[in-house]
Amino acid sequence: MRCPNRFVTYRHDIDRYLRLSEYIRTELAVGQVAHAYDRSERLVQLALRSGALAGHRTVGRVTTMDDIAARAWSRSVARGRPWTPDVRDAALDLLSDGHTNRLAASERSRLKARLSSLTARDIAHAAGGLGTWSRYRGDAPASTRIGPSAVDAAQLGIVPGEGWLTFVQTEDLDLYELEHEVTLDADGNLGVVERPSIDDRPARILLDTYLLGDARQSAAAASALEERRP
Repeated sequence: MRCPNRFVTYRHDIDRYLRLSEYIRTELAVGQVAHAYDRSERLVQLALRSGALAGHRTVGRVTTMDDIAARAWSRSVARGRPWTPDVRDAALDLLSDGHTNRLAASERSRLKARLSSLTARDIAHAAGGLGTWSRYRGDAPASTRIGPSAVDAAQLGIVPGEGWLTFVQTEDLDLYELEHEVTLDADGNLGVVERPSIDDRPARILLDTYLLGDARQSAAAASALEERRP
């Protein structure tokens, strides 16, 4: 009885791989992202408007995305409203070391109860996904690494190794472009996330690894993040 199910799953994986292989390392349009991840074009457009999906550039009335941003978005699509910044930071505190001084006691209790049943996908969605992002080509400067470029691979049970992509964070993307020799490139070797302050909490690193990592890194980070739930 198991063979047909395994075959169906195998065929599904092949079909998904073939769809994605058409767009690997390329600049993607709305229709391509929708097709690759089995989503409607309207959902992709709404994600672009809300900022849940980071656009790469806009030519006329067409907005394109890079493959990493599209993949990160696909891993954070879930039901429910995103957390407010205060609740998000409290949740990341709790997932990092089990404690937070943010929020009132009753709000913390409710948050802990909710966190206990959330998956990595749910957490990624509630935390706002990847956020403001740009992809460049250039030398990786001495910026704060995030996600796959910061995680302890050995602790995730993965053989350590430096990938061809480097992920960093900055407080201002415009200033980042002025201060560093980088060129906007959907196939670039440098991914940069804009955040109001540097965030190197363990849960943030795991969440970014879940969003930005390859399939093996993402799965390992998701498992590690879920193990930290209250």
